Amino acid sequence: MKKSIALLFMTYALFVWRADETRAVSFLKFEQEFSGKGSTNGFFSKNSHVAFDAEGNIYVSDADNRLVQKLSPTGEFIMQIPKEKTVDNILKKPGDIAADGDGNIYVADITAHHIEETADPKIYMFAPCVYKFSASGELMHTYFVDAVDVRPKQVLPARLIIDEEGKTAFGVQPKGHDRELLVDVDSQNQLYVLDRKRSTVHKFDADGKRLIDFGRYGAGNGEFDRDASDIEIDIEGNVLIADTGNHRVVKFNAEGRFMLSFGKKGRGDGEFTKPLAIAALATGEILVKDSSQFKRFLGSPLAFVIDVVSPSGQGVTDLYSTGTELADSVLDSVRSRSSPFSFDPTQQSDLDALHRRIRLLEEVEYRRYYSDYYDDDDDKDENQKEEDEDLKARAIRETIYHNVIARVQRFDRSGRYSGRVIYEVDKTSADEHDLAFLTLDSLGHIYLRDGSDLTIRQYSIEGFTIKPSHMNALYNTRVINVDSDFTEDYEDIDENADVQDELNQFRLSNSFLLTYNLSERWNLTFADVLTYVEQDERYITPPKLEDSYDFETQALTNTVAANLKFITNPNPYRYKELNLYAERIDGTTNLNQNAIFQDVNQQAQEGEGDASSFAVGMNWDVLTKVNLWLEYSDLNPAQTSRNFVRRFTDVDGNLFEVFGSRNEAKQFLGELTIKF
Repeated sequence: MKKSIALLFMTYALFVWRADETRAVSFLKFEQEFSGKGSTNGFFSKNSHVAFDAEGNIYVSDADNRLVQKLSPTGEFIMQIPKEKTVDNILKKPGDIAADGDGNIYVADITAHHIEETADPKIYMFAPCVYKFSASGELMHTYFVDAVDVRPKQVLPARLIIDEEGKTAFGVQPKGHDRELLVDVDSQNQLYVLDRKRSTVHKFDADGKRLIDFGRYGAGNGEFDRDASDIEIDIEGNVLIADTGNHRVVKFNAEGRFMLSFGKKGRGDGEFTKPLAIAALATGEILVKDSSQFKRFLGSPLAFVIDVVSPSGQGVTDLYSTGTELADSVLDSVRSRSSPFSFDPTQQSDLDALHRRIRLLEEVEYRRYYSDYYDDDDDKDENQKEEDEDLKARAIRETIYHNVIARVQRFDRSGRYSGRVIYEVDKTSADEHDLAFLTLDSLGHIYLRDGSDLTIRQYSIEGFTIKPSHMNALYNTRVINVDSDFTEDYEDIDENADVQDELNQFRLSNSFLLTYNLSERWNLTFADVLTYVEQDERYITPPKLEDSYDFETQALTNTVAANLKFITNPNPYRYKELNLYAERIDGTTNLNQNAIFQDVNQQAQEGEGDASSFAVGMNWDVLTKVNLWLEYSDLNPAQTSRNFVRRFTDVDGNLFEVFGSRNEAKQFLGELTIKF
């Protein structure tokens, strides 16, 4: 009955999770890996941008190598621009890239444009631009978003340069001449250029004629911030802007009229923390990747266990001392160590119960402090201080984060949230620790790049499945065998032993811990600890042989614990979580005591004992600093380690007494903790 209740409890909890999460959560399926570190034929530098055409071909602009490459959908090299490396390479610092339906390639760059009416010396205007190349790599057109064909109307700094004829000329570099442009094209091969720093979108027709400009700086309708990070044209020709600074997506129609915006700052469904990339699928669905990350904190190889089973740090020293406390310590994260359901409640302090939640909150503040810390050295300038701060924060993050879970959210064409895709990067894995988001494509693929060797991994989206990559497990076995011999000669005149005590103690424990990230906020922890203990003792007293006995005992205990955690608010400044847990302890013990010398004494004792305790509970952060803990437990036994039945025989071997001890308690516990 009790096992059925526990099963029902956890089944209900998982049902609640599936009703809220599974219908909306998808995972990634690895498809292929391509590219890597290099300078040609399918290899690139780290400073590169990626785009795709309707057939799935891959286009990469490489700023360090000043190249544009085209690859097949499987990552095989097709062509590059320029075809040969030359000193007069038109590409200076190629940036964002796009491809139209005819295979033409658009690359954002920086150039020096000659003002036609100037000569002796010539005057060149440096400005951002977009180059249009044909499918075979010939330059077709150069698009400018700034006025570059007129003389400057004000005094601007200029520097001497050498023109293409080897003559001295002047190069004018107005403010923002090297700013970044983002590009995309629609089904009619019309080019859209997002001028990030000026919060403007420029639209050009297929022949290079400027059609309209739209957008402005701000946070209202039709406005976006100066750090917008992506532009995407959907199948209907509408324009989507990743308004990073305002934590939203802004949508315009093809004529530049504002249609809608969706999203707000946060980590919940339909909320963004600095959206980074957008992909519009042929189905009308919109994928949005933001910079929010959900981290599992760790500090050492054992910290994974500690973090899962005991966020308060309790039980740390016990995990590998005996092994038996592991399963019990699972519940330390959600209930008081002073609970009567602990292994040895008489050794626990009520003070631990009072401060468990307080310590957890202080740990969050501790991490936040170190994430924001920098060395206040008066001898360093502000830039150096900021660099030191970034380095320290990065070092701390790499130390304490074990797994990083990221998400890509899904929306319909009206901006309504419809689900999300999550993926996990194991920061302790040699193969995965350096993976970072790269881009999305219109087929719904997600691309991650390894920051070390620069290989690119392509993933498709699949429904909710059990992912081994989201699972972490620990198995520990411990064996202790002790042989003790004790001999003592009492106060007499001979040297013969009066007591000979031979004791053998054997202990075997097997601990298994499994934690599974069901999503970025849901985590399931399961622990099982099986312990076998055996003790054999021969106690001989030659002066009184009738008091000599042989004692044997065997005990088997199995503890199963499960905890379902939901992080209701992952913001470290407002962190809250909900835990639902269940625990079951079953044990059995057999003991036998017999007189060694049966001719003088046939006294014996034998007994059996059992235990079957059960508890379910909830630990809920009602508010950030208000925690509620509720627990129902069926303690059997409640006051002893076992319920025993013992049988005693006298010196003649006759049964003369049967003793039984059974105690059970059902209790409900509640605890409210408030931190001021």
